[in-house]
Amino acid sequence: MSRLGSAFDRQRKWFARAWLRLTGDWKLLVEQPVSSADLALTMDQASLPYFGFYFMLALATVIATFGLLANSAATIIGAMIIAPLMYPIMSLSFGMVLAQRQLIVRSLITLLTGVVLVVGIAFGSTELLGLRVAGSEILNRTRPSLLDLGVAFAAGGAGAFAYTRRSVFSAVAGVAIAVALVPPLAVVGIGLALGLEGTADMTLAFSKIGQYSGVADVASGALTLFLTNLSGIVAVAAMVFLFQGYGQWKRAMLGIVIAVAASLLLAVPLEVSLRLMYVKSALLSTIAKLVAERPDLYPGTSRIESIDVRYKNGLLLVDFDIVTPEDELRDIEFRIEALQQYLTEEVGEPVYLRLEVIPVKILEYEIPRRPAPGGKEPAPGKESTPAHGAGENGEPK
Repeated sequence: MSRLGSAFDRQRKWFARAWLRLTGDWKLLVEQPVSSADLALTMDQASLPYFGFYFMLALATVIATFGLLANSAATIIGAMIIAPLMYPIMSLSFGMVLAQRQLIVRSLITLLTGVVLVVGIAFGSTELLGLRVAGSEILNRTRPSLLDLGVAFAAGGAGAFAYTRRSVFSAVAGVAIAVALVPPLAVVGIGLALGLEGTADMTLAFSKIGQYSGVADVASGALTLFLTNLSGIVAVAAMVFLFQGYGQWKRAMLGIVIAVAASLLLAVPLEVSLRLMYVKSALLSTIAKLVAERPDLYPGTSRIESIDVRYKNGLLLVDFDIVTPEDELRDIEFRIEALQQYLTEEVGEPVYLRLEVIPVKILEYEIPRRPAPGGKEPAPGKESTPAHGAGENGEPK
């Protein structure tokens, strides 16, 4: 036993010497975390409800609201960059780590008043403009999933680490873009203003029109996304602060447990959204497989215009619009039943299909061959007759 321990000790020392030879020349250049006093001062400043915070937040909200209503992704990204809502969230995480009651309360006050300001400005702007159309940028923020929670976890860790390293502090702007705090809150205000009159943008698929109308769909979905981002950031940011030696685990445990519990509660509806994404992916995969393997069930001449998947009264409902030639409508019910059976086997639970079939008539016109210059007639076998629906000169009637 002692011989084995001696051999292990020799190996450990050899690796230690090798690591020292490798890192000896740059070890002193490695950046150290900022001091606890400097970070505490930064977080105190980040938690203050001062005029500059509300002024920049108000401008960011106006930009985000107009960008959402105009369906402009670039404008929304600009609002994410200038929005200072990440500051009180980081100070809240740091206050939890140190168990500083005053910092926690001040951060919560700043955060909550900022949330009210964003929702209020978005609501008022939408009412003032009188627009009652929800584009894709709005609707994309009404169905958060577990993927969004994963983004919030990663963003919280990145944000906390950026505050402890001066060389990467500029990454905080990227964190703000990744989690998008202001746009979801702006969508909450827009959803409250849209009410029952809101309809989906006409540029979206027809099955989307009117589907998201109403406060419950737009406003509550966007609020869920914001709470997902908030809980995920706070929980992981606090852990990153702790792992770097700021605060004590015993003091911070209560706050971390609350943040993690909030994330777990939100994980239930988020898992449902992720499940629906999986079902939609399985549906597309099944249809692609049927096009290749069973053209008798799904001929390539048919085209899907839109797909929507959701749970209704506990049942998995799939809505999609399909455009198909009129001559293929004769066995449409048989093909729908076969598609339903394939999809049920694919996702492992009963699937209920609801189709809106748009019949089309395909008309083909061709330009007739005209005599060659000089009055020569076309060569034998090359004659062309006017297409159906064309006049004597080959022109449409």
